[in-house]
Amino acid sequence: MRIPTFSILLLLACVSAVSACASPTAAIGPDDREAIARNGFSADDVGYVLFDPDSGAVLAERQPAKPFAPASVAKLPAMAAALAVLGPDHRFETTLHITGRLGNGVLDGDLILKGGGDPSLSSEGLAELLRDLGALGVTRVTGRFLYDTSVLPEMAEIDAGQPWTAGYNTGVGALSLNFNRFRFDWARPAAAGQSVRVSAWSVSDAGRVPLDSVTVQLGAGAGAAFTPLVAAVGDPEGERWRFAPQPGMAASLWLPVTRPGLAASHVFRRLAAEAGIALPAPTPGAVPPTATLAALHRSEPLEILARQVLRYSNNLSAELIGLAAARRLDPAVQTLPESAAVLTAPAMMAAPRTDWTGLRLLNHSGLSAASRITPAQTMALIQGAGPAVLALLPGEDEGKALPPGVRAKSGTLAYAKALAGTLTTAKGRTLGFAFFVTDEAQRVAMDRTMDRRIAEIPPEARAWLARSRKLQADLLALWIAGL
Repeated sequence: MRIPTFSILLLLACVSAVSACASPTAAIGPDDREAIARNGFSADDVGYVLFDPDSGAVLAERQPAKPFAPASVAKLPAMAAALAVLGPDHRFETTLHITGRLGNGVLDGDLILKGGGDPSLSSEGLAELLRDLGALGVTRVTGRFLYDTSVLPEMAEIDAGQPWTAGYNTGVGALSLNFNRFRFDWARPAAAGQSVRVSAWSVSDAGRVPLDSVTVQLGAGAGAAFTPLVAAVGDPEGERWRFAPQPGMAASLWLPVTRPGLAASHVFRRLAAEAGIALPAPTPGAVPPTATLAALHRSEPLEILARQVLRYSNNLSAELIGLAAARRLDPAVQTLPESAAVLTAPAMMAAPRTDWTGLRLLNHSGLSAASRITPAQTMALIQGAGPAVLALLPGEDEGKALPPGVRAKSGTLAYAKALAGTLTTAKGRTLGFAFFVTDEAQRVAMDRTMDRRIAEIPPEARAWLARSRKLQADLLALWIAGL
């Protein structure tokens, strides 16, 4: 099925342009007013719906039609839609291709590494490709070493409203490796006259590999350790950062990769050298029709990857899976907002009785302070996901801070907290729920003064989140005991 991007974006633009008609703050169901007040919130800040997932009967609600920031709860409908479009057995493929002639260990032609959007690709996967290449007898390439990222659009970051150094706001592309993060290590000079030592590493379970696509220039200055020196996508030499050591800062930090295809190909070249295969420096290119498939690496099935996304909430994985599914529906998709619109459209069409006014999803991970969804819309998406997808949600038995019998996806941004999934009541009933609390004014004020060099959220935002988690726990306890 192909859903034209323009039509879906027009539909969502019309929906978003209409102000949502929020219901009165009075709630049905167990009395929640004391819990809301005790945790320091206004009733206007809170919205939820508690419902029977089979019949759709609403058992408790507060402001079900008010749009809230979904944060990572957005990953639940994204994974449900991707599983419906691609199928639970879908596997992502990363491939090696060769051109020219091979003789006496020398490939007189090109080697092309092609990404297939695998969200779980690691250094171990690249090593698997290299073992197959070595089995063909290749020890040297006289032509070019190309990397092909044409399967998906490549982006320097997920959301432009996040700090530059946030390891959760990485680049996105078809050739993404080790979750598109690198570890930056540095050491102060041991004696006067010595310089600060710095290094960048791509890290997987197999170990660390120097990341040649990242250059760090030492500088001085107070207030921020890292500043990008150039637009990452526009620099042919790779990513460049200015590093100014700050008092008390950690000696090891995780930072985002903003040019994933280039970074992955550099790691591949390093691993190839360790395997005795000499490659030239990587350059972007495409697999020609005459190329021969030399090696293939396949991911685990999508059902397993989706379970991992819902448990560990990796933003990059959610975006890659969502993009792959959306481009299956519409190959013209080029941006994350387009992708989210295309992937959400079938669920909207399948629930025509739901009021979709105010829905605005800008990506698949929820990493955006501008995305919005109502509790009632989330309820419709949970019902549409079905039992098989809801069974993938994590619970307290997997280390989550949830009461027994609760399986849910959480979402957290500064001044926005969300949780959606299922719970089992004291009477043994299985119910669905969607809970949100957002302080719009505080979030807008924070965004207005944001310094993208600073990754830490303000202390007052951390205190707000602590109160929101307590309110979440209190409401879950109220619902479990009372219904």
